[in-house]
Amino acid sequence: MFVVSRIAAVSAAALLMSATAASAEETRVRARYDLTLAGFSIGAASMQAGVDGKAYDMNVSVRLTGLARFLTGGRGAATSRGVLEAARPVPSAYAINTKSGDKGQVIRFALASDAVSQLSVEPPSKTNGIVPLTEADKKGIVDPVSALMMPAPAGADPLTSAACDRVLPVFDGRQRFDVTLRYDRTEDVKAAKSGAGQYSGKAVVCKASYKAIAGHKPGRKQVTFLESNRDMEIWLAPVAGTRALLPWKIAVRTEVGLAVIQASSFVVGAPADRTARGADL
Repeated sequence: MFVVSRIAAVSAAALLMSATAASAEETRVRARYDLTLAGFSIGAASMQAGVDGKAYDMNVSVRLTGLARFLTGGRGAATSRGVLEAARPVPSAYAINTKSGDKGQVIRFALASDAVSQLSVEPPSKTNGIVPLTEADKKGIVDPVSALMMPAPAGADPLTSAACDRVLPVFDGRQRFDVTLRYDRTEDVKAAKSGAGQYSGKAVVCKASYKAIAGHKPGRKQVTFLESNRDMEIWLAPVAGTRALLPWKIAVRTEVGLAVIQASSFVVGAPADRTARGADL
């Protein structure tokens, strides 16, 4: 379940910090995702994101169900906020709370001048045999939630290869790793649910690769598997009225089958649309 929990961490949200009040110019996205492993349903995830000029906030939550929940008790929530600079997000704060079985973790960090300035990790990370994290590993990074917010370069069409061609320098509080994206193709997508604001149109499909940098144990089976994995994709949908793209689908090959997170609902609109959509998707 390592890869599934990694997806949950990279896809997780909204427990430990509250979002700032929405302005009239803010664009909100409310999405719900189905989680499957080897074709079997294992849970659901939700995402709420807002873009107001250059500022953004994101909240993601993940809950495993059925046998997956019985085996792991897995659930998690995370949140992040920051600003969009050029073609990347620059986070200012991040927090995550996850629970799997009888184990849980809470990680919080704040950033200033594009570097981690405060960090709290509970329980503390193990250090035996681990590649040590340096201060350089905590600079110029994105947290796992902000990594899902991918702005297109200024003036560029978001539905081009430029949406994919990037390296995400991710720091999750325990580990530093790179996710390299490269353009593969464009697909037509449509939400399974109908209603006002539901996205229907093009999605850019990026191939992804993983490289451990620090905070990991060299030679660990799961790390080696991820680094050699060439069957990872992320589908990105544009957020109308902004430069941002957000995940429509994430697919990762695991040792027990293909893990997929795919949008069943993807609503884009202004804050005033929230009441009409209801509290839950």
